Order: sequence, then structure tokens, then C-alpha cells
Amino acid sequence: MISGHPMSIFCIIATEFCERFSFCGLRTILSLYLRNVLCLHENAATVVYHIFIMMCYIMPLAGAILADNFIGRYKVILYFSFIYLVGTVLTCCSAIPPLMLSPAATSMIGLTLIAVGTGCIKPCVAAFGGDQFRLPQENHLLQKFFSTFYCTVNLGGFMGMIVTPALRRSVMCFGDDACYALGFGFLALLVLVSIVIFVLGKSWYKIKEPRDNITLKFVSCAWYAITRRLNKRQKTAPPLEHWLDYSIEEYGEKLVADMKVVFSILYLYLPVPIFWSLFDQQGSRWTFQASRLRSELFGVTLMPDQLQVMSPAMVLLMIPLCPGGACPLLPDLPPLHKMFLGGILAALSFVSAGILQIGIERSTLQIPGHQQTGVVLLNTLECPVEVFVGGEAITPVERRGTALMTPLRHKVLSITATSPINCAGRVLKKHNIKENMKTVANMFMPLVIGQNSDDQITLYFMDPNSFTKSLTGKPKLKVVYVGDTGPNKNVSITVETDRQLSNIYYVSNAPIDHIGESAYMSMQPGEFKWWANSAGGELSGSGVGFLRAGGVYILCIRERLGRLDTAVLHAPNPPNELHLVWIVPQYLLVSIAEIMFAVSGLEFSFTQAPKRMKTITIAAWYVSVAFGNLIVILVAQTKIFESRAIEFFVYAALLILAMLLFLYMAKDFDCRSIEDSSSTESRPLLHNRSKVISVHSLTRTNTRAFNLGSNAMSCLSLMERAKPPAWPPRAYISLGTPSTNDRRTVTLAK
Repeated sequence: MISGHPMSIFCIIATEFCERFSFCGLRTILSLYLRNVLCLHENAATVVYHIFIMMCYIMPLAGAILADNFIGRYKVILYFSFIYLVGTVLTCCSAIPPLMLSPAATSMIGLTLIAVGTGCIKPCVAAFGGDQFRLPQENHLLQKFFSTFYCTVNLGGFMGMIVTPALRRSVMCFGDDACYALGFGFLALLVLVSIVIFVLGKSWYKIKEPRDNITLKFVSCAWYAITRRLNKRQKTAPPLEHWLDYSIEEYGEKLVADMKVVFSILYLYLPVPIFWSLFDQQGSRWTFQASRLRSELFGVTLMPDQLQVMSPAMVLLMIPLCPGGACPLLPDLPPLHKMFLGGILAALSFVSAGILQIGIERSTLQIPGHQQTGVVLLNTLECPVEVFVGGEAITPVERRGTALMTPLRHKVLSITATSPINCAGRVLKKHNIKENMKTVANMFMPLVIGQNSDDQITLYFMDPNSFTKSLTGKPKLKVVYVGDTGPNKNVSITVETDRQLSNIYYVSNAPIDHIGESAYMSMQPGEFKWWANSAGGELSGSGVGFLRAGGVYILCIRERLGRLDTAVLHAPNPPNELHLVWIVPQYLLVSIAEIMFAVSGLEFSFTQAPKRMKTITIAAWYVSVAFGNLIVILVAQTKIFESRAIEFFVYAALLILAMLLFLYMAKDFDCRSIEDSSSTESRPLLHNRSKVISVHSLTRTNTRAFNLGSNAMSCLSLMERAKPPAWPPRAYISLGTPSTNDRRTVTLAK
């Protein structure tokens, strides 16, 4: 436990663990629930998902206002935890069909309550934990608390991302192969446990009640200063140094000084949303990218949503190596410097993602461009076939093989196919055929090569197809029946996975143009079985196949003389080739960036904000996450990038520019020393051009070391003029030898 406040800190951290477990578990399965259960289109599900995340990070502002002005942090956490609990219960009930509730309406109400509950709690928990320390005596413990707090956040998220999908997939309920009700119900139970733990710790908490409506004063003071400044401009009066100085006479120097600090912090937050716009794409763009990778590992096939656990897992492993951790290896830099380096590392992670995306695009079937088309040749014969596309190209197709011709000009194409007369022991009466094919722009034209009942080579034209891979990373399978049912009626083809989940395709009794094709079936990677039957049992056949992640497959079953002649599994868009190990570098970079940026941002927000405005400052930090999600939504909806790799590189460039701007803005920020909350507001702040970057308390001698720039003497004169109790009456000042960059060490000792 943390010295001084063992039980209170334990209760706060345990509460946060349960809440993060519940929230991250919900996020992991939410998009699948919206698409698979509520039957929303993937685009609609994406919009609902990001709106939910935006609400979760906008509501902290409301929670901060309530905490700082009306009911305090403890009551905000308690009351909105109950709202959170009601939301999770409603979401669970929406996934239980026997309750006869409207799934869509109940889910939306539940998600809204969850967003309100978790959003209002967010800024209060970290600040409430910081309230349990005496500053500056326990400054080193405060830093450890923030590291432990963020470690708890990631541990809860890590467990939620693993356990919740496992609960959903391992149990079948209400006639479905996935049990979302169990997943949501377990998360509701965790929220209830968090409430119980938090209430049990009340006797150990250091609870601070709000003294006045600081937010109303904040807004009124800002508005008064703006109107006064505009009036002064009209009267051509000389402007004051700061625009808030116009309200000093009305609201006093203390409030104005606090507001200056808050506005300087909010000013630094302006480039921050760019970082979150990159970071939050782990659950969208990076998940889609992972679905394009070969994910077999030690005989187990991982799903793209499971790869999201990589980030919190890496954070958990690396937090002990960071400053404030158990075994710190990284240098202890000032928070603003760590945030800058974290942003640069996040940009480098997107450079790594862009390089990986280039490799993926080169190994993946690309859809034909504007006024272009392509031809996919599926050979079901036991001998090779040579295909000539008039005016374009000629290509051989291996026995039972697949060939691709792209890009071709969008027009009517003349197709000529030639096979040997003796095709694997079967003599073809006609081994050459010529057909005209009308193409469709931006699509592939699939063409099945087979033979009819008269032993003549035949071309069967499928519907135009894009052969795009699934967003989930699962293989897609289409069944194509070539030939006629003949005397057989009600022919059905059943496909079953190794988990005994089956799909059935019913063949028409009179297939158009002697070919019938099913819709795509979303399958599990691995082995599958298929069998065909007719109503009378005259036609029958079976077989097995193997599917790999990311592949788009076509199972061609050919009929001849009322019997199944052959079955061939084609992969016009092959399974993923690049292994998932290539995605590890970008996750490693973004995990280090998260530690340096997010942990430092929380620490900076708490330590630099005035004591009456800490919660609202942390809330503004969380609101920047919402704006980052908004940037992602706008970019995704405008669809300005044709290549995902280019999009990644543009994001990286934007973040580098934003971090350079952040560094430029940070050089004008004067970091405040961390003082005891009982005396912070009474002591004058020292402002100087040299920018005090860090303050370190020496435990034994009670001395403080300041890093000063070239204006060291002016800073000394400020200290000499400071009134008690800002500095002790007697101070012994010693100047060290100036270094190459003219930095001096000033030691003050009682």
C-alpha cells in the first residue's frame, strides 16, 4: 500500500479497476453486438460506436462542474456509479430475447446511461485519489500513485478485453452461437462490486467539499474581462498585459491568477486531440489492418479484436520501467517534455503502420479502378486451360486452379478458352469455346470453366464481384453450383465448421444460365465439411476443405448427368500472407507513447491546476479525447484517402507538426511548484523568463533545487523581494560554476 493512506488508496484503485474492466470489456464486444444482434450496417455501427466513445469523453466536463461546484468528487463518483450500473443492466436486458424488450431502443438508452455514468466519473477518480496526499511532503508518493493508477486502468482494460469476448464466445444462449447477455451481465456485476468497494472505503477517505460555485465565477470573470477589453479598445486606452487583468477590480487577484493558470493549461491542450485521433485508431483502423495479417500463432488462430489486448499488455510490462515505477530505467523528464516525446513516438508508430499497410496492399487483391475491370478465371477441369481475352492478354490456368487478369478496359470482352482434347482421361467433344462478356467497372467478372453433360468445355458467368475481404478477418465462403439439377429436386448444400455451426444453400430447381451461387458465408478459420443432398436422395456428395484467415473462397460444385462430378475450392483473394508479428513494432511504439503522454498528461493536469479547479482541468484533458475521435469520424466520412497507407503517413505528419507546435507553446509555460493544498493559494508564484521546468524536494535537508536559465540573477532578485512566508527569513545562497549552456544551480537551505 501507499504509505499514509493505505486503505483509501486501495479502495480507489480497486474501484477504478472494476470500472475499467467493465468499460473496456463493453467496448471490445460493442461493435460486434451492434452489427450482429441489432443488425446495423457496418458504417452505421461504426458511427454509433464512435458517438458512444465521444459521449464518454465529453461528459467528464459535466462531472467536473458538479464536483468542483456543487456536490464534491466523492458524491459524483457514488451517484453516477449507480447511473452506470443501471445502463449496464439495461444493455444486458436488451440482449435477452425472452424479456420482449426492443433491443435497439433498450441498448441505446443503456449506452447513453453508461456514457453519462463513466464520463462523469472519469475526471473525479484520479483527482479524488490525489486529494488523499499531503503535498509537497508526499510528492514522490503522488507520482507513484499516478503510475499505479494508470497501471490499474490498463490492467482492468486488459482483463476486460480478454474475459468479456471469451464469455461471449464460449457459451451459446437463446439459440445463438454467441451469448452477449452473459458478457454484458458480467460487466454489470463488476460495476456493482466497484460501488460496494468504494462505499466501504468512505471512513478512510479525505473528502473535500466545494466551497463555492467556482465555475460560475470562472465564466462570469472571463466574460467580464472580454467585454471590458473590447470597451477599452473602443476608447483607445492602452491595453493591459493580460486580457484577464481587466476583471481584477471586480473579481480579485486570487481568482484571476487561478484562471490565468487554467487558461495557460487549456492553451497547451489545443494540439492534444491530434494525439488521441491517432491513439484511438487501435480499435478501428489498426483492427482492420490486423484482419489483413496471418494470425496463426502456435497452432491457435487469433482474431483481430483479440490483438487489441497487445497495447494494455505492453503498457503493464513497461510501466515498472518508467519513472515512478518499481524498476525505473527511463530518465525522469519534466511532464511536458515526456508528452512531446510520447507524441513523436505515436507518430512513428503510424509510420510503422503505414509501411506495414504498403506490404498488405501489395499482397492483397486490389479492386479495379475507375473505368477498369478484371477477370477471375476458376478452372474446375482436371487439365490446364489457356484463356485468351481478345485485344488484352492471354493466360494459362492450371488444373483446378485460379487465374486473374487485371486491370482491363471496361468494355465487352471476347473470351476464348482452349483445353486439351484428352482432359485427364476424358475425351472432350469440344475443347474450344468463345463467348462475349459484358463487364462492369470497378468490379471483377468471375468466370467458371467446366464441361456440360455433352462433354463440351463450357464457360459459366458468375455475378460481378469485388472479392473484398471481411472486416472481421474471418474467411468468406461462397458456394457455386454449376450445371442442372435434372431429375433431382430441392438440392441443398450444407457447410459446417468444426464448431458444428452450419450454413445451408438451397439450389434453384432451374438455375439461370446453368449456374447458381449463394451469398457469402462468414466462417471460422480452420477445417470445414460440406455435403449435398436432393429431396429424393438421388444426388449426394461430400467433402472437406480448409479456410485461412482473410481469404475469400469459392466452393465450385459441378453437376454432370445428374451426379456431382467434381468440387473445387478456389481462393480468388488469397488468405493473409504477412504474419501478425509485423504489427508488433507499432503497438510497442504506441504503448510507450501512451505511458509518456497519457500518464504525464494526467500528472501535469493535477499538479499544475489550482486546487479549486483540478477536476475541471482533468475533465478538459478527457474532452480532448472526444475531439480526437471527432477528427477520426470526419476523416473517415470524407473518404479523402484512396490508400490507407497514405492516410497513416498523413496522420503521422500531422501529429509531428502538432507536437512541434506543442513544444513551442510549452516553452512559454511556467510550471508551478507543488505546494501543500493548505498554503498553495497564499504563496505568490515566481514567474521568470527562464521557465522553471521541474521542482525536486530533497528529503533530508529540506532543500529545493531549481534549474535556472541565463536570467538567474533576475530570479534571485525576485526571491529577495518575496515576502514571508514565501521564503524563510534566512537563506544561504550558493552559485555553482556556470556550465556550457549557462545553467546554474541555486540551493536554498533553512
